[in-house]
Amino acid sequence: MRPFLAAALAALALVVSGCGSSSVNGTAHGATLDGDAAKLVPSNAVAFVSVDSDLNSSQWQRVDTLVKSFTNGMSLIDELNSKLKPKGLTWKDDVAPAVGSEVDVAILPSAATPEVVAFTHPGDESKLSALVAKLGKNYSVQQIGGWSVVADSQDSFNAVRSAQSGQSLADNSTFTTAWSSVAGDSLARAYVNGAAKTENQTAAEGSHPDWIAARVNADASTLRVDAVVKPHGAPPAVTGDWLLGDVPSGAALAVAFHGMSDLSAKLSSLQLPKGLAQTLPLKQLGPLLAGGGVVYLRPNGLLPDIAVELAPKDPRTALATVQTVIKGLGTKLGPLQLTAKVAGNKLVIADSPAAAAALRGGSKLVDDAAYKDALSKAGVPAQTSFLVYADVSQLAPFIPIVVQAVTGKAPDPALAANLAHVGTVVAWGTRSGGRVQLHAWLQPR
Repeated sequence: MRPFLAAALAALALVVSGCGSSSVNGTAHGATLDGDAAKLVPSNAVAFVSVDSDLNSSQWQRVDTLVKSFTNGMSLIDELNSKLKPKGLTWKDDVAPAVGSEVDVAILPSAATPEVVAFTHPGDESKLSALVAKLGKNYSVQQIGGWSVVADSQDSFNAVRSAQSGQSLADNSTFTTAWSSVAGDSLARAYVNGAAKTENQTAAEGSHPDWIAARVNADASTLRVDAVVKPHGAPPAVTGDWLLGDVPSGAALAVAFHGMSDLSAKLSSLQLPKGLAQTLPLKQLGPLLAGGGVVYLRPNGLLPDIAVELAPKDPRTALATVQTVIKGLGTKLGPLQLTAKVAGNKLVIADSPAAAAALRGGSKLVDDAAYKDALSKAGVPAQTSFLVYADVSQLAPFIPIVVQAVTGKAPDPALAANLAHVGTVVAWGTRSGGRVQLHAWLQPR
């Protein structure tokens, strides 16, 4: 990473960590992040990010509290200062005065490495110039269109100046549509041009979305990420059954999904790490998932109840495939012993008869008060294309075991400490107007 980009991103990371110095009570409120610097960004930009850098924002105050809970009271400002110290810099004296209330960053296409350009209204212009001078290399600051623009090449500055003549992102209807899709109070907003590529890239037509837009915000008790994806062409048709209602009461994890018309092709094209690819042979499993399904985990002593229920077109053929896959896994799953059977017109894979039987009767997760409360607070609609519900407080003992089984390495001890601060996570997807909307909601403990 180039020196200025590294320092700029470090500064942005600090802003995102919410290292404000005053406390604000009441409902969190962040910037609308209009992204006015888009008027200076060439319309063919690969990406554009706008960050609220007002450290007195109550949203950042909330994030600061969360960060401290994950680091045993230590804010990220201490870690940042440790990284800045070798460069003779501190956040308070050198970086903070050079960051205005909004920082915008654009990635411009180029023949080699994409160029990164930053836009800000610094509190102290001389501090920004001094920061750039300390970082050395070719970075400099120029005043363009009322913004202090930081770049490392004259070509980038020229591109910014040229964009003002009606050739900017703000003049691009694709960008304005994407940007407006994630409007509202935010900690950060981002736009990715899926069609953009550098001159030496040869991405296949249709292998990427037209655009992606996202925003991050916080309220008094939760963090949330919302994203909108515009696929290239029509989104694939949603198929299969919705099996969430079969998940038993008390499940700490439930993942329900509809199938998609091109799911098998997408899964087969995924490039997984070698070890994980051997554990999850997606090429064989893809057709089994096309009819929709559900996965659940429910704590039950040392080994939890785990089951997968699928609705393949041909359950008997699918059963033979799964049995072959299970046999091939051998001892890779450690003490977890999976079996598969056909129940009615469903294929059930489970680690015990009790885990499989729980899908067929008894009380259900969808009636649990904690589950209903989480979905209500997160604002999950009645119809979704997929849904993930996780009570991390119950899952925490099993996650390090899963990480070690998948990676073959002992997880970082900090993982368990961090999980202790996570409460409930909900993620879901919906479709509307030819777009895919993705959401994630986290409530700390």
